Amino acid sequence: MSITLKHPGKGRTVVVPDAVAESYISQGWVVPGSPAPAEQDSAPSKSWKVDELKAYADENGIDLGDATKKADILAAIETAASSEEDDDADADDAEAAAVPADADGGADD
Repeated sequence: MSITLKHPGKGRTVVVPDAVAESYISQGWVVPGSPAPAEQDSAPSKSWKVDELKAYADENGIDLGDATKKADILAAIETAASSEEDDDADADDAEAAAVPADADGGADD
């Protein structure tokens, strides 16, 4: 027996024997018509299509400004992601600063 699988990022379709289908699925391939795997929600890359990048930006509240070309859209997404990481790091620093330096969990010396 065989199964038809589609790569969600590239759109390519292949027919593979059932014995190797699990290997393809673990690499992101899906049965046509099924939802894309969670990995699709990972960071966008050059392999994504413009429509996929725009959808990702929309779903994640990323303003693309006047970007219309693939490279510009991807750059806007990457800029938004790096600024989000900076915000997370700043929040972690602020949280650490809020803990008194002499806090030892209540242990006696």
